[in-house]
Amino acid sequence: MVVIQGGKEGIDRHEVLIVGGGPVGLFMGLTLAQKGIEVLVLEAEADIIPSPRALMYFPIVLNEFEKLGILDDVVKAGYKNQEGLCFRTPAGGSDKVLAKIPPGKAKGSIDYGVQLGQATIAEILRTHAKQCSKFSIQYNTRFVSLQEDDDIVNIKAATTSGENKFFSAKFVLGCDGGSSNVRKALNIPLEGYTWDDWRFLAINIKYDFAKYGYPAANHVLDPEDWAVIVRASNEKEGLWRIATGIKPNIPVEDIEKHLPAKLERLLPGPRPLKYEIVACNPYWAHERVAPKYTSGRIALVGDAAHLNNPLTALGLTTGLVDAAVLSRLLPEADALGGTKPWRGLLEKYSSMRRKDYVNNIQKFALAGKLRLHSTDKKVVAEKEDFFNMLNKNPGFGMFVASTMMDTLPDNLSPSPWEILVSFFSKTVFVLQTIVSIIYWKINASVT
Repeated sequence: MVVIQGGKEGIDRHEVLIVGGGPVGLFMGLTLAQKGIEVLVLEAEADIIPSPRALMYFPIVLNEFEKLGILDDVVKAGYKNQEGLCFRTPAGGSDKVLAKIPPGKAKGSIDYGVQLGQATIAEILRTHAKQCSKFSIQYNTRFVSLQEDDDIVNIKAATTSGENKFFSAKFVLGCDGGSSNVRKALNIPLEGYTWDDWRFLAINIKYDFAKYGYPAANHVLDPEDWAVIVRASNEKEGLWRIATGIKPNIPVEDIEKHLPAKLERLLPGPRPLKYEIVACNPYWAHERVAPKYTSGRIALVGDAAHLNNPLTALGLTTGLVDAAVLSRLLPEADALGGTKPWRGLLEKYSSMRRKDYVNNIQKFALAGKLRLHSTDKKVVAEKEDFFNMLNKNPGFGMFVASTMMDTLPDNLSPSPWEILVSFFSKTVFVLQTIVSIIYWKINASVT
């Protein structure tokens, strides 16, 4: 770090400044620091926020954790899911298993998911980042404004004590969540909508679901008592997460009074129920995306660029993939000692990640939510067809599971020959998939 005296205030100059010290910002900072790029993270809070948030990590992210050297710590702290996903009805209803998606076969060395609270992931990332000489973080420091010049971005921040602080960096990365002040400073909207049919609840609870036949991940389908019930820690800690919803007209201060009745309908086992609610976080869910992820030398990463409902566990996962892609491209920038024009690299990041979000993530997240509770005839028919194919075709279940096993390529700038080979490989895969799905549909309809 270089401190340049300018007028009455000192200006801290950095190569990259990250606004937001959550998992995405810490992941971004650790990755860049390990690549020799000097990074400062600014975080408005006093410490990592412990409230119930994201907790599912798929192989595409776990492979990145392995490269950073944190995978062993993550697996040890969390629960390694090698059981797949179970679709079922509420314990207080018909209490039936509807279908299962089996564990997938690895495309890389990792063929499992890990379930672990977001706060613990952040702690692991921070521990490793602090071991890097190129990494630093300042808490209680809130981003206020920015101004971009030809070769630098100037940042104004404020501490909780009211002191103004000034920084400059070659690049600024907004990892400051859905209400991103960096995004607002750039006048970039977050286009889309907020769900008003349910107020979502994230409940951390200690209860032995496994004792009653629940695997590590369960989707509970019901028009009213829908839920996602998953392990949220290792077995020793015994923490589970219930993501569910209550009617939006219930005031926040009255939510606690409604929890016992909701849990009575969701939890299996003999009555009276004995459980411990560790935390409960009410919130609104969104389906939103920014029209662009970059402006000049500033990039938006994670929830600052997009928001989706959490029921398919694609929120933080998508943000971490954003960070992984950007951390591959940014070190190539000429402004950081690389050989490629920085503007083209940032535009490539924006185009790649937004395209994936709109064409894939957003659609999966929407379909996953509707599958849980919608009574729309088309949604119900598609759901029944999906479960029928899972139950009658083991190959279809393995195919669905395999879609969760993707890895991110190390080289995001392939040669023309590599592009051609990839195109033909994808074409063959698509044709094989079409033929297989036709076969699975026919088989499901006649058996």
